[in-house]
Amino acid sequence: MFFINIWILYPACWAYFFRVTKVTLLGIPVVGGMLSYSNTAFALFSLHPSVRYCPHVQDWKAYQDSPFLVELQEGSYDEKSRVLIVSGPCTLRQGHVKLECSYLLYDQSKNEIFVQNGQLKDSAGDRIFFDKGTLKSTLSTGTLHNVRMLTYLRERITARKIIKFSEEKIRAERISYTPCHACKDRLSEEPLWSLHSTIVEQDQKNSQTEYTDTTLKLKGIPFIQVPYFYLPTRPRSGMLAPYVGGNVGAGFYTGLPYYYRMSAQQDLKVTPFYMQSGGGMIASDYRKRFYQGAVQISGAANLAPKQQTVDHQGFRGYGALDLDSHFSPHWRFFMHEYIVSDRTFFTTRPFFGFTSAPYLESKSGFEGFYPKHWFSFRTLRYQDLSPDDTTEGSCAVTPELKYCYRSGMFSKKITADIEVGTVSLYNKEGTQMQRATMDSALEVHHLTNRGIQIHGSVRLGQALYSAQICPLSVLHQPSPYTSFAMLYIQPEKVSPLLGLPRINTHYYRIFPEAEVTFRYPVMMGCRWIITPELQTVAAPGKINSWRIPNQDSQNVQFHDSNLLAHNRFTGLDRVDDGSRVNYALNVQYQLNCTQNIEAYIGQRWSVTPPALELIPVGIRKGFSDVVGRVSWNSSWAKLLYRFRVHTPKLDSQTHMLGGSIGSKILECSGNYIFISAPPLAINPLYRTLAHQITIQAKTNLFTRNWHLRAFVTQNLKKNRTYELSENIPHSNRPLNQGVGVGYENECFLFDFFLQYSRYRMAEDLRPGISFGISINLKQLGKIQTSKQLFSRKPDKRQSEIPSFPSNCGVETFFPT
Repeated sequence: MFFINIWILYPACWAYFFRVTKVTLLGIPVVGGMLSYSNTAFALFSLHPSVRYCPHVQDWKAYQDSPFLVELQEGSYDEKSRVLIVSGPCTLRQGHVKLECSYLLYDQSKNEIFVQNGQLKDSAGDRIFFDKGTLKSTLSTGTLHNVRMLTYLRERITARKIIKFSEEKIRAERISYTPCHACKDRLSEEPLWSLHSTIVEQDQKNSQTEYTDTTLKLKGIPFIQVPYFYLPTRPRSGMLAPYVGGNVGAGFYTGLPYYYRMSAQQDLKVTPFYMQSGGGMIASDYRKRFYQGAVQISGAANLAPKQQTVDHQGFRGYGALDLDSHFSPHWRFFMHEYIVSDRTFFTTRPFFGFTSAPYLESKSGFEGFYPKHWFSFRTLRYQDLSPDDTTEGSCAVTPELKYCYRSGMFSKKITADIEVGTVSLYNKEGTQMQRATMDSALEVHHLTNRGIQIHGSVRLGQALYSAQICPLSVLHQPSPYTSFAMLYIQPEKVSPLLGLPRINTHYYRIFPEAEVTFRYPVMMGCRWIITPELQTVAAPGKINSWRIPNQDSQNVQFHDSNLLAHNRFTGLDRVDDGSRVNYALNVQYQLNCTQNIEAYIGQRWSVTPPALELIPVGIRKGFSDVVGRVSWNSSWAKLLYRFRVHTPKLDSQTHMLGGSIGSKILECSGNYIFISAPPLAINPLYRTLAHQITIQAKTNLFTRNWHLRAFVTQNLKKNRTYELSENIPHSNRPLNQGVGVGYENECFLFDFFLQYSRYRMAEDLRPGISFGISINLKQLGKIQTSKQLFSRKPDKRQSEIPSFPSNCGVETFFPT
């Protein structure tokens, strides 16, 4: 019994060694460093690898003292020499660990065990095979020969010999690794890529693994060779993989990060950068984790040449502070503050992660979470990064207070909701506002015996505003539908010294509303489901006032998805007032087990005039525009068509068709978008807001792994808004077009594309040619180039096109 207990403990040690060796060998920074220095003959790094969780190690520790099972067919034990010999198949089990061998010899006097043709299986799915093994002493040391390992991720590891000198020191000779799957028909074929090392030594005492004579092979051909490098098995100070790339604003750039391990809870990364056109820069990132949360402080300073910046400033940079602290079971404190010197700093520096951010949002505050209550106190600040920024990037909300209560009543058939909040908006160049709101609602859901779904609600909204409205000049071309038309001031009445005067307003609004919705799904056979929907809403009209500035309700949308929604506005400054009736019909048809068709159509009928901001999206007194969708889903095609049509003449207002069709051999995808201004708009020069089509074709016709693709975005608008003065016809050339090629299998991914764009991307990134290369080796990391490679020469036909009006509903079909 003592022998069996000692024997079963040993495989756990060996499996743990293999797991640690594989993880340290396959740390993501390894290949990043090696590939970056592929032209050198020698490289020495001390990197911070990523170690994944090993559940089977915990299983062995949990079951090492548990009962076990030994199965053998033939064996003998000599009591005089104290030798046990098992000459037939032998199986040992303990917990989730299983060891199989064809021959076993145990010399109890010398404490040596000899095994032939062994196979070890663990709970994670890893399998270890070896031809023979010799175990010495208390089974904490030994040697395995001709080792093969297949992990649960289908990775393969081989080694000529593995020696475990002690619990802290292990040595492997002639070890290889590849994540590529073995093909049953071509077992002798070389994998796509593999790593090979002559000697790998792991020292747990010094927490590092040393690699001697390591080679990266592609299809059996040596590609990169590093004579020596080492990796820490635990985080340690040292160099990290460098940044390499290039774009228009920075030119060719490179950065070499240094990681400083201050303690087990905090570290610091400092990265000096050199940019060909952007000058020198240094960036830092400090992190600390404590019992109740974590804090991170990062920033960068760049002494850029003045001619390289849009605003001609010599110093550029950014700063960031992220803090989260759960100081009690129900309360947390957070602080996420960001600031950048100018709008285009992040655009040409992709390594900071804000390349395409339209703005920076900073917020700090407290939050409290309870089963029925939620409290929030926070401050917000926004810095605009868009090319068309006219507010000098400054607006803040401080403070914002919110309280929400939600609870069930009368056996949970009725739900009560209460939300109370206050907010103060400060805008350097625009309108300022202080707001206090309280919304309360009672909702009930009921299902009749015949399957009729009934939803009813009663709401009461109250709001108190105190605002300082900054009116606009007529040069801004105000929309004729805005309720602020009376506030526009003629340019000759504006003082050049004082600017536009602010108008102080105070207003109290109370908004009651009652709503009932009926749905009755009807099944006709086993394929058809027809669901009529009817909603009635009773509410007073003309609730919105010009004394309430519209700051958070400018994104107005009306489509099939929000026909029965409580409010068409995204914020609280505007409410969807007026009594109305919404009706729709949903039809679903199941062709077979893989194909189905769905159609939805609906309309709104307003009893009283709705809010003026709803007119541009097709909602007015009486019948509104008709909205709907048609979708078809199958195993080889997915199509979706959405529309909004003006009644009664059925003028097209919005159309969107998108989806994909085909198989892996040839697949075509794309979308068509058409958005028109409302028929009553007094703007004959700009009738069509958007009209374009995007098509992409991808084929795997030649081989299973290689694919080719081509894509184009074609502008179909025929407006002549800005060319009338110069009598230049509008050009409908493609907005962008390009081609790409890629290769993908289970262990390697390669992608390359070449694109020519004719639209403005940002202030200092003009239309031009861009390309991108991406290489991803499974378990080793990813290398890719920057995509912001545009020329500085703008395209006159595209650079001056204005942005969409805020109330045209274009966000519905261009989701962010």
